[in-house]
Amino acid sequence: MTQPVPSLIGNPPQSSTGREYQPVTLYNEGEDIRLSGWYIPSENRAAIILLHGYGSNRLEMISRAEVLARHGYGVLLYDLRGHGESGGEVRAFGWQDLKDVKTALEFLSNCEEVDPNRIGILGFSIGGQIAIRAAAEYEQIKAIIADDPGFVTVDDAPTPSNTDEKIMNFLSWLYGRSVSLWTGIPIPPGVPEKIRGITPRPIMFIDTGLADGRGLVRHFYETADEPKELWEIPGTFHGGQFDARPLEYEERMIIFFNDALLKE
Repeated sequence: MTQPVPSLIGNPPQSSTGREYQPVTLYNEGEDIRLSGWYIPSENRAAIILLHGYGSNRLEMISRAEVLARHGYGVLLYDLRGHGESGGEVRAFGWQDLKDVKTALEFLSNCEEVDPNRIGILGFSIGGQIAIRAAAEYEQIKAIIADDPGFVTVDDAPTPSNTDEKIMNFLSWLYGRSVSLWTGIPIPPGVPEKIRGITPRPIMFIDTGLADGRGLVRHFYETADEPKELWEIPGTFHGGQFDARPLEYEERMIIFFNDALLKE
């Protein structure tokens, strides 16, 4: 759970939009970590940071990147620390990744074609959890989509209602404390503690619509302040939201970011 998961990403893919992915290296100077990624320059002055899930890499976000690029958005997608081709000696549930998002914001702010006040973020799973916490920390993030976000630790989840949930919560609690002890990384404040710091910027939650034993995404939604919205996709699974409803996903995502980032 804590060891890096390196993977060879290879050359940037051919974009269906005709706009090229540019290889980029983001350098977190404070922690001496280099993050490997791709960037598609903006055509509408706005840009979106894309964050993938735990144990994956930036390729997981290609479908969303293609849609955003087709609508003129700049897109920055990179491998989280300890993932893909990025540096980092350990993984710890995204606990340390906020500073990497700051590095991504600094990169976009220095792109001539990007208005620094028109930057949004979309994260899936652990990437969604990182996106929420980063938005609470950095006001420069003007709009947030959290696609089936995970938790910092199980303490973020609602109180278990039956024996099975209590067992799962205890095991998750044990995993979190063990990772902190093993890595020496303190557990940061959780999502419910930070999420109200996002208002008045808008946040959209995307959920599978399936009972997951915790109701985590709905719990986050109910904890957040307005403006907020929740889109539940019945019958899909964790990670299958885009493939289940690609056209509706595109429509909702673009309307959300257009309203938040493109209107004067």
